[in-house]
Amino acid sequence: MAKDRKSPEQKKQLEYTRDHFTGGWISSRMFPKTWRRKKTRINREYRRKSEELLAQAKPGIEAKDVELIADDLTAARFQKSVIRKRLRKVGTVTVGEKIRDKLERRREAAGRKVQRHDLHDRAAASAVKTLSSLAGEELLSVVHRADLLCYRRNADERKRVSQSKDPIDRALHFLYSLTAGSGFEIEALRRNPELDIAFGSWVQKANRMIERSERIQEEKLEQKNAARTKMNLARNRSSK
Repeated sequence: MAKDRKSPEQKKQLEYTRDHFTGGWISSRMFPKTWRRKKTRINREYRRKSEELLAQAKPGIEAKDVELIADDLTAARFQKSVIRKRLRKVGTVTVGEKIRDKLERRREAAGRKVQRHDLHDRAAASAVKTLSSLAGEELLSVVHRADLLCYRRNADERKRVSQSKDPIDRALHFLYSLTAGSGFEIEALRRNPELDIAFGSWVQKANRMIERSERIQEEKLEQKNAARTKMNLARNRSSK
C-alpha cells in the first residue's frame, strides 16, 4: 500500500517537532557518534545487571535452591530490580524550539537597540545644548579643557569626566568619545541633522577661540623675547 501523502504544512510541522538541532558548542557531526556511545554504555550496564540476576536461575542450580528464588524472579520483580537508564539529549533542541528562541532573541535585540539609540540621542542632545549655552570665560575654560582631553589625551582629566555627573563634564565626555571614534555618538548626530549642524557650529567657534588663544600666547612670547633682547643689548652697551 502506498503511504499517505502529507501536505507541505504537515511536513513542516513534523520537521519542527521531530528534527533536532545542536548548538555551536556541540559539533553536529560529532553528536551522532557521541549518542551511539551513550546508548552502548547504557545497554551494556543494563545487560550486566540482568546477567547478575539471571545467573541465579541458570542451569546447574540445585532443586532446593530453585524454590528459594522462584518468588524473587517474577517478571514484575525483575523489571523493578533492573532499570534501564533513560537517555537524555544535552545541548539539543527541536527545530521548532530553535526558531522560537531565535525570534524571541530578535525581538529582544530590537528593543535593546531602540533603547540604546534613545539613550545616546538624549546624551548627544544634552551635550550639545550644554556646550551651546556656554559663553565668555566659562566657554574659554571648557574649550581649553576639551583641547586637553580630546587632543592631548590627558588620562587624569578623562577619568574625572567619565565618573562625573556634572552636565559640563558629561558634555566633555561626549566630546572625548566622539573624537575617539565611538560609533554611538557619531550615529546619534547622524540621526539628528539639526543637532549635527548645531554641534558643527560650536566646533568651529571652539576652533576659532583656540586659534585666537594660541595667537595671543605667541604674541606675548614674541613680546617677551623682544623685551629680553632689548635688555641684553642695553646691558652690552652699558658694559662697553
